[in-house]
Amino acid sequence: MNLQEVLNKEELNSDELRFLLNLSDPKDLDLLFHKSLGIKNLYLGRYKNKIASVQFSNYCENNCLYCNFIEESIFPHRYRLSPEEILEIIANMVNENITNLILQSGADSYYDTDMISYLIYRIKKDYNVEVTLDLVERRFDEYRAWKFAGADNYLLKFNTANEKNYSFFTQNNKLSERINHIKYLKRIGYKICTGNIIGLPYQTNSDIINDLILLQTLKPEMILNSPFIPKEFTKFKNWAKVNFSLVKKITAISRILLKKSDILISNSSDMFTMEEKKELFNLGANTLILEYYKLNHKNKLRFPVNRKKSSAYSGSKLF
Repeated sequence: MNLQEVLNKEELNSDELRFLLNLSDPKDLDLLFHKSLGIKNLYLGRYKNKIASVQFSNYCENNCLYCNFIEESIFPHRYRLSPEEILEIIANMVNENITNLILQSGADSYYDTDMISYLIYRIKKDYNVEVTLDLVERRFDEYRAWKFAGADNYLLKFNTANEKNYSFFTQNNKLSERINHIKYLKRIGYKICTGNIIGLPYQTNSDIINDLILLQTLKPEMILNSPFIPKEFTKFKNWAKVNFSLVKKITAISRILLKKSDILISNSSDMFTMEEKKELFNLGANTLILEYYKLNHKNKLRFPVNRKKSSAYSGSKLF
């Protein structure tokens, strides 16, 4: 198979994706990464976006086996912020460099339709930013209400295209239902952010290929392919962390598949070092998620008053 021909194709099939994933020669990898960076610069330019994420609750009614928010976990710091606390954090963090604000929580029904609608309304009224909701699966009528209130985007990862693995890790939930939610959100006007978990336990190359094919099919406006991070209080806390070389390949291939989509990278030091983040931006990623928070003595999520002293703001050095 000719590498140059594959890189110039508009869509890739499973054999071509396998071919790219199996590249190992440094010259071939340089060609792959040069192509993905060229596509990014052509379609999106050199401008880098900043998204701010506020995680306002780590309660979760789901029991996903890879997540330390799992309801059955003896998690050391459980917290829920009130709407006014959330708005106070946002008032301290939003500036002219933030283009998008993520409201993030676990599957926490304490925050009902009206409470989330109120937050969206206040944010859109006071700030010139897009609002992205990262609230896991919710009811379809809630999606409609939040879109009406002004929400722009919804982050809902499929995590894996392997139906058996999806059901195993989410404890009997169905991948088809997750895909239906993503498609419905797109149909009613949300811009979608989705992706897989790279290095998920028991993941095979074929699984990754199917993840990329699903990504190509869904055509999300934003992509978040995050590496598997072993978490305390979970069954897989001793599982090996994914090799960064695989993350680089998948980021580059995602850019080739979806030329105009934003590719998001977390600023969390748990996921990437500063050098690794720079590498990912130099081969296709274009958006950094800045996580503004710290736990105070009451175990509540609070925004650090002095951003310059906050490690959460260290991602600004990338720009």
